[in-house]
Amino acid sequence: MVRTQSHLLPPAAMNALRCGAAALLYWALLPFTEPLATLSQVSLREWVLLGGSLGIGMVVGDTLYLTAIREIGVSRALSLACTCPLLTMLFEWVLLGKPASTGLALGCCLVAGGVMLLSSRGAQTEPAEEGKPARPLRLKYGVALALGAAASWGLSMVFLGPAIAHLTTIQANAIRLPLVALLLYFTRVHHRRHQDLKQLDRRAGLVVALSGLVGMGLSAFTFLSALRLIGAAKTATLGSTSPVFGVILAVLFLKEEVSVRMLAGIAACMAGTWLVF
Repeated sequence: MVRTQSHLLPPAAMNALRCGAAALLYWALLPFTEPLATLSQVSLREWVLLGGSLGIGMVVGDTLYLTAIREIGVSRALSLACTCPLLTMLFEWVLLGKPASTGLALGCCLVAGGVMLLSSRGAQTEPAEEGKPARPLRLKYGVALALGAAASWGLSMVFLGPAIAHLTTIQANAIRLPLVALLLYFTRVHHRRHQDLKQLDRRAGLVVALSGLVGMGLSAFTFLSALRLIGAAKTATLGSTSPVFGVILAVLFLKEEVSVRMLAGIAACMAGTWLVF
């Protein structure tokens, strides 16, 4: 959904619209969670960590990811960004002193190999849209963006764990999402005098907003349901298989080309992530 509209909006403006749509969903759900009085239990340290998680993960990480999609396509960008669980464990090892395992070392090797395969020369143009020439893909730049997004999300998750100790998921997202939307709007969109948003017609705006509801809103509920049913490790592992679905959907709907090299890179990244758990 994001890729179909990526030529109309720069990543920051698109991210602001997506966060804003998801924020409305969480604000609508606030009356059905814990009373707002419980926010008084949140310490200053937790607010700082929440703000850090917000800036690193949703402002930096999501914007890098949306840019990567535009540069190298859904298949590569999603596959590289889904090394996030592995990078999360690396950050926990470095910052929190959690011991590294043999699985972590082997996983690092497999993911590194997968990144090399995904970064190697393959199809160098994106599919041409009707009436528009094919645009050459900046592969190395896009790979760096996708890995930067994964690292940002990983660091954000390390911050987020202790930050939401006294917040429900709905409360946390009802705070984080509108703040991200406002920050992106006033720093990256407003100074352009709304020129970015004026490029959107009603249909395109709805597609971008719906991608925010699905990608940032509804997915949180399914993730938390899985977390309660099967635990964190299995949920994170199964969540890392999303490149499979991304590739299938990109081929079916966006006509992206998928090579044997790309499939091998995806498989190596997924196997490396799986080994970690």
